[in-house]
Amino acid sequence: MKIKYIKGSILAFTMLWMLNGCSEDFLTIEPTTQLTADAIQTDSDFEALVNAAYDPLRWQVDGAATRHMYPVMFQDMRADNVVSQWATFWVAGQAFDKNPIQTNNPSVEGMWKKWYTMISRANTAIGVITETQKIKDEAFRNQLIAQAKFLRGFAYFELVKHFGGVPLITEYIKDASYNFKKPKATAAEVYVQIEKDLLEAAQTLPAIAAKKGRATKGAAYAFLAKANLYQKDYNETVKYCEEVMKLGYSLEEKFEDNWDLNNEYGKESIFEIGYISGSLYNNFEGGQSYSNQGSSTHQMFGFLFNSSVGNSAFGNSVPRQELIDFYDNSDRRKEYTFITPQTIVRGGRGAISCNCSTNPDGSINFATEGQWVFGTDTYNYFWPTGTPAFKSKASMYKYWIPPAVQDGLQNYADSPLNEKIIRYADVLLMHAEATLMGGTGVLSGASSFQLVTERAYGAGNQKIPAYNLQGVKDERRRELATEGWDRYTDLVRWGDAKTALEAVGKVFVVGRDELLPIPASEIQQVGPTILIQNPGY
Repeated sequence: MKIKYIKGSILAFTMLWMLNGCSEDFLTIEPTTQLTADAIQTDSDFEALVNAAYDPLRWQVDGAATRHMYPVMFQDMRADNVVSQWATFWVAGQAFDKNPIQTNNPSVEGMWKKWYTMISRANTAIGVITETQKIKDEAFRNQLIAQAKFLRGFAYFELVKHFGGVPLITEYIKDASYNFKKPKATAAEVYVQIEKDLLEAAQTLPAIAAKKGRATKGAAYAFLAKANLYQKDYNETVKYCEEVMKLGYSLEEKFEDNWDLNNEYGKESIFEIGYISGSLYNNFEGGQSYSNQGSSTHQMFGFLFNSSVGNSAFGNSVPRQELIDFYDNSDRRKEYTFITPQTIVRGGRGAISCNCSTNPDGSINFATEGQWVFGTDTYNYFWPTGTPAFKSKASMYKYWIPPAVQDGLQNYADSPLNEKIIRYADVLLMHAEATLMGGTGVLSGASSFQLVTERAYGAGNQKIPAYNLQGVKDERRRELATEGWDRYTDLVRWGDAKTALEAVGKVFVVGRDELLPIPASEIQQVGPTILIQNPGY
C-alpha cells in the first residue's frame, strides 16, 4: 500500500518528503520517491513521518514574488502595524497593504496549501503510527501521535482564524478513491476538533521536548488557551493559561534577549520555528519550490546595508510611524522593536549607532547613505533609491541580525534567527485579558499583566498602563508587534478592526474583511455549490 497525502490542495496527491537530522535541523528536507508502508521499518522511519508534518511551519516563499506566506503579512501588515515600502516592487506586500484581498491572491492560496499540507501529513502520521505493529515501545508511539495531533490542531487553528469554517479532514487517506470534495465545517465544528487534538496532545507530550523545536505540553496548553480566547470562553482560557504557568516558563529579564542568536529556545519561548544558516536548495521567486535551512524573513523585513555587507535584506516593509509613536519613550520595548537613527544596544553584543543625515522631522531619505558602528567594526547602511515620498524612521529589530553574521550567510534568504510562534508573555497577557472578561482561576490576572509591563517600563514607572481591557489590548500590540501571529485577528475578535484600520487610512468592510477569501482555485476544484465562498467575496 502506498501512503499518499495532500499538498497544495485538498484534492492533490504528491510524494512524501522524508526528513532527517536532530536538534533544530530536524526539518532538513530530503525529497524521495513515494513511500510505501512496507518501507517504514524503524523507529527513525516513523519519527520521520512526524517530522514531515513539522516542515510546512518553515514555508515562507513558494516560487514567485506574489506567493509569500510570512505571518507578518497576514497579521501586522494587513492590520495597522507594518506597511510595504515598495508597493510596485513587492507584489505580495502591496496586496496586504489594503483590502479587499482578492480571491485569486497567490499568498492566500499558498497559506491554504501550507496548512492543509501540514494537516494531511499529520493525518498520515497518526494513521500509520496507530496501525503499525512495528513499534514496540508504546510510550514512543504515543509521543509521536501526540506531536502529530498538536500540529494538526495548530494548523486548523491558523485556518479558522483567517478563513472561519473550512473543510474538516482528519482521516488517514489510503487511496485515491477518497472523496475530497468536502463542504466547509462550521467554525464551531473546527474549534471542537482543534480543542480535541490539542487536549489529547497536552495529556501526552512532555513538559520539555527531547529535541529542540518539538511540540511540548506547554505549547499544547498555550494554544488551547488561545483557541478558547478566540471563542470568548474565558474560564477555559484562564484554566489553560494557568496550566502553562505551572510548567516553569518565565520572562527573559531583558525583552531583547528573545531575539538574541545566543539565546534561542530560551526560558520565555513556548514554541518556535528553528532555523540554521545553510541552503539545501534555493530558487527564490523563480517558479520552483523554495527551501533553506535558514529563514528568509530577514530578507523581506530586515535592515539594509550596502554592498560592503553581503546578503543584504530587501527592506521591503517597515513599521508604521503610528506604531512607533504608540510606545512611550520609557518603554524598553521601543528600542528593541525598531532600529532607528538613535543608538541601539543589541542584547549585550555591542552598541550600534547610526551616524546619518536626517530630515528635519527625523526621517531618513531613501537615498541617504551612512554608517553603522558595531563594536569596533563599521558598516555602511543603505536606504535604496526609490520613490522619494517613501521615508522611514525605523526598520524591524526582531528580524535584524548582526552585519558580521549577515555577511557570512550563503544567501540573503538564509538567516539563522529562529521565529517565535508563542512566548510566555503572550500567555500572561491572555491570562490578564480573560480574567478581566470574567474568567476565573487561581492566579491573579493583574499580576500577569504586571509581569509584562514591569519588564517593559520598569517597576514603579508612572507610565505603566492601567490594568483594564484597553490597557491589555494596548500591551498586546506593543509586546507582540511585528511577530506576525495575532494583530489582525486580535482586532477582529475585539471588534476593533474597522476603527483601527480606518485610523491608518485603510478600508475595513464589516461582514467581509473579518475573514480571508477561500482561494478561487480551491473552489473551482471542489465546486462552488459544495465549497461556499466567504461573505463579500
